[in-house]
Amino acid sequence: MKIWKSLLVLLTVLTLAAAGYWVYTKYFSSSKISNLELLSQDAVFVLESQQTGDFWNELVAHPSWNIFKNYPSFQKLSSHLITLDSLTGNSGKINQLLNKNTFTVSYHPTGSENFDLLFTLQASEGTGQNLQEEITQKLPKGARLSTRSYSDQPVIEYFDEKNTRSWSFSFLGSVIVASQSSLLIEEAIRNFINPELPTYQDFIPKNHQNTKSRPTLWVSGKGLGSLLRGVGNQRESLAVRSLQNIEAVTGLEISLEEGEIRMEGPIFLREEINFTPSISANLTEIQKAISMATYSVTQFNLQSIFETQALENRAFSGKSTFLAEVQRNLVDRGFLDSFTGELYLLELEAFGGSSQNLALLARSSESQLAFDLLRNFVNSQGSQTTDFYANKEILYVGDEEFPAHLFKGKFFGFNQTFITQVDELLIFANSQQAMKLILDDYQNQNNWANEQRAPEAKKALSPTSGFSRIYLTSKIWDSWTKLANPSWSTFLQKYASAFQAFPYVSFKINQIGDESRATLVLPLASTDIKEIKTETMVSLKAESKTPFSSKLIFGPQAISNYQDGTEDIIVQDQENVVYLINSAGEIVYNQKLSGPIVSDVFQIDYYKNGKLQALLATSDAIYGIDRLGNPLPNYPFKFNSEKIRHLNLVDYDNNKEYRYFLSTERGSLYLLDKTGERLEGWNPLQIGGKTVSPPTHYRVPGKGDFMVASTESGSLFLFNRRGEKQSGSPIKLTDELSSGLIYNRTARNGSFFLSAISSNGEIIHINFDGEVTYRNQLIIEDKDNDFVLVPDQQEMDFVIISRNFNQIKVMNREEEELFTVRVAEGNLKYQYFDFGSGRKIIVITDPLQEFSYLYDMSGNLLTQLPPESLGKLEISYQTNLGQYLIRTISGNYLTTYQLSD
Repeated sequence: MKIWKSLLVLLTVLTLAAAGYWVYTKYFSSSKISNLELLSQDAVFVLESQQTGDFWNELVAHPSWNIFKNYPSFQKLSSHLITLDSLTGNSGKINQLLNKNTFTVSYHPTGSENFDLLFTLQASEGTGQNLQEEITQKLPKGARLSTRSYSDQPVIEYFDEKNTRSWSFSFLGSVIVASQSSLLIEEAIRNFINPELPTYQDFIPKNHQNTKSRPTLWVSGKGLGSLLRGVGNQRESLAVRSLQNIEAVTGLEISLEEGEIRMEGPIFLREEINFTPSISANLTEIQKAISMATYSVTQFNLQSIFETQALENRAFSGKSTFLAEVQRNLVDRGFLDSFTGELYLLELEAFGGSSQNLALLARSSESQLAFDLLRNFVNSQGSQTTDFYANKEILYVGDEEFPAHLFKGKFFGFNQTFITQVDELLIFANSQQAMKLILDDYQNQNNWANEQRAPEAKKALSPTSGFSRIYLTSKIWDSWTKLANPSWSTFLQKYASAFQAFPYVSFKINQIGDESRATLVLPLASTDIKEIKTETMVSLKAESKTPFSSKLIFGPQAISNYQDGTEDIIVQDQENVVYLINSAGEIVYNQKLSGPIVSDVFQIDYYKNGKLQALLATSDAIYGIDRLGNPLPNYPFKFNSEKIRHLNLVDYDNNKEYRYFLSTERGSLYLLDKTGERLEGWNPLQIGGKTVSPPTHYRVPGKGDFMVASTESGSLFLFNRRGEKQSGSPIKLTDELSSGLIYNRTARNGSFFLSAISSNGEIIHINFDGEVTYRNQLIIEDKDNDFVLVPDQQEMDFVIISRNFNQIKVMNREEEELFTVRVAEGNLKYQYFDFGSGRKIIVITDPLQEFSYLYDMSGNLLTQLPPESLGKLEISYQTNLGQYLIRTISGNYLTTYQLSD
C-alpha cells in the first residue's frame, strides 16, 4: 500500500511539474523563443545579425552603398532608423540595442503583388516596455500610440501627425516585432501562440550552430518562389512551383569586400546530394558552346549523371506515356550511361521573333553513340523530322518538354526540342533560332572560350563547383522586365541602372568535406551611380569609298570570303558588269552579264570542297561564278523562252545537292539541279500569275517538306518536292499581295505557319494544312493606304509597314505600333535588321532622293544626316568591335560607314 501511495504522489508531482513548465514556457519564459520561430516560411529572405548597428555603418561606408541608396526600400530603412533614434532622443540607444541583440529583417508577401518588411529584435525582459515608454514621452506633436488586441496579445500602433498608421509593434516574450504591415505582426503573433505551426526555424537543422560572427542572409527555395509568384506575370507557372518545391535553405554570412559583396555559408537540402564536382570536367569544351548571346548559365557539374539525376524537380509532372517512351527507348538502353554529369542550361537573347531561347549542353564521353540513340528514338516517333544547319544534323522532337522528361524535370521551357551533336556535346535547343545562334557562335568563336570576347562573368564559372547559376544583369534585364507583372515591370525599368551596377550575379554550391557550402557574389561595376544620357543620333563618317567607271544599279550584297572569313561585296553597274570587292575595298574580279541581276546573290559549294561560288540570275540566265571570276562548268544556264522573275536556292538535307527554284514572268515554276537539268514535275509547273517574292522551300517540323509560291493576285500554292499540290492548295488569300509571306511560329504552342498581309491591310495566317487560321484587318487611314511585311535579314522576325501618303507607321509582329514617322512621297524601300541584344534597325530608303534613314525601334533617328543610297543598304554587326558596318551605293560609288553600337 505504501508503494502505491508513493507512486501516486510521484505521478501527481510529475503532472504538476509538466503543467507548470508548459505555463512557464508559454507565458513567462522568453529563452525558448527565437526570432526565426516568429517568421513564416514564405519569407523571401531573412537578414539576421547580432551586430546590426556596426554592420549598417560598414555598409554605408562601402562603395556598394552608392548602389543600395538608390533603392526605395533602403531609403525607407535608413529613414526609419533615423526617426526611431530621434524618438529616443538621439541617445544611441537604438544602435546599442542592435549591436547587443539578435536582429532580423525579413521580406514577406502581403498580397498578390505586394511585399513588406518585418523587423524582430531579441532583447532582455522589459526592454520593449522601456523603449515604448521612452518613445511615448518624445512623440512628435500630433503623433500618438494606440493599443489594440490580437489573440489576447497587445499590438501597439504608431500614428503620425496626419493620423496615418505607419507602424505596428508587439512584444512577444523577449522579442520585439515591428512592421508597417499589421498583417505581418498578426502572423508573428499566430506563430508565437501556436508553436506547432511551421516557421522559418524549421528549415534549419537543430544541430546547426550559427557563429553569427557576421550578418547572415537566409534564403530558401520556398521564399524565392514567393518572390517570383508576386513579381512575375504568371503566378502559377512551373517556374514558381519548381522554386516553391525546393526544400532547401542557405545561411550566407555577408562580407563587404573590395569591389564586391561576398556571401558564404552552409546550404541544407532535404536530399543528401554530394556536390563534389566531376573530376573529368572539361569546362573549355563547354565554353566553346556558350554563345556571347547568353543571358544566364545554370551549371550542373557533379561526379556522375546519376548524382545529377538525384536532383529532381517534383513540381514537374510530365506526360506519363511520353515518360514511359523516354525510359524504354533511351534510358533503359543506356543513353545516359556515357554522360559525365556536366549539364549547362543557357538562357539566350530573344531573337528572330522567339520570345525565349534556351539551350542545354550535355557532355558525353560517347556523344556520337548517344546521338545515334537519339536519332533512333526520333525515328521511332514517326512524325518527327530531321534537318541540317552549319553542316550539322538537327533532330526534331515535337513532344513538349523532352529535356524535362529525360532529366527529372530540371530543364523546362522546351515546347519543342531541336538536338545536334558537336564534338563531346549534345546540344538541346527549344527553337530553331536558339540552335542557329549556338552553332553560328560556335563556328565563329563568338563564345566564352574566346578570351577577347568573353564577359567578365566567365570567371564565376568554375570546374570546381558542383552547381552554379550566373545571371548577366544588363543582358537579362529587358527579359525580366517583360516577364514581370505591370506594377513590378515599371519598378524594374525605373531602377534598372542601379540593379545593373552589379554586372552579374553568381551563386554556386561546393562540397567541403561532409558539408555543402553556398556562395553568392555581387561584383560592383561602379562605385557611383549617376544618370547617363546617351545621344540617340551620331554623325556618320565614310570609312571608305570605292569608285567605279559607271553608275551602280545593284547591291551592295555581302557574301562570305571562304578564305579568311571576312565579307566580300557584290555590286553591278549600268553596263551590266558585276564586281566582287573584298574587305579591303579591292576589286577581285569583274564579269559582264547578259542584263541586270534580278535575284539575290547566293553561295554554293559546287565541288563540295569548302570553296564557295556565287549564284545569281538575270532575266534570261543563271550564273555560277567562282571567286576568281571564272564561270562554273556549263554555266550560265540560258532561259530564252521565258524571263526569270525570281530565283531561290534549296539544299534539302544540307548535303550540297542543290536545287534552283525559280519563277518566270509568265507564272511558271521551274526546279533545276546544279547541272541545269529541269526536274520532272517542274518543267514547268504553272501557277497562272507572277510571284510576289521568290518561291521557297520550307522544312516544317512534324510535317516535312513544302515548296511554296505566292502570287501578286493573292494566291498561295503549296507543293511537295515532286511538284504535287498539298491539301488546300491553291489558297485564295486576298485580291492582291504587295509583299511576300513570312515563315512564322506561335510562341504559345510552337506551331508553324505563314504570315501574309494584303495590300489593303488584312493580316492573314495560314498553316501547312492549307487552312487560314487568323485574319485581322488593320486600320485603314485612307483609300491610298499601303501595307507590306518586312522580314529581318535572316527572315526570323518581321515588322508591318503601313504607309499613308507621307506618314509611315511601323508595327511589330503582334500588330502593336512601334512608332510613326513622316517621310517624302515616292516609291520607298524598307528593311529590318535584327542582330540580337536589342540591336534592331529599321531602314527607309528614298531612291528618288537617294537617302536612307536609320531608326531604332522607338523611332529615333540613329544618324544626324542620312547616308546617300540608291537602294537597299547592306548592314552587318561586328561583334568583336561592337559596331555596325553599313555599305551603300550611290552614283558610281560603293561607300562603307561604321556606326558604333
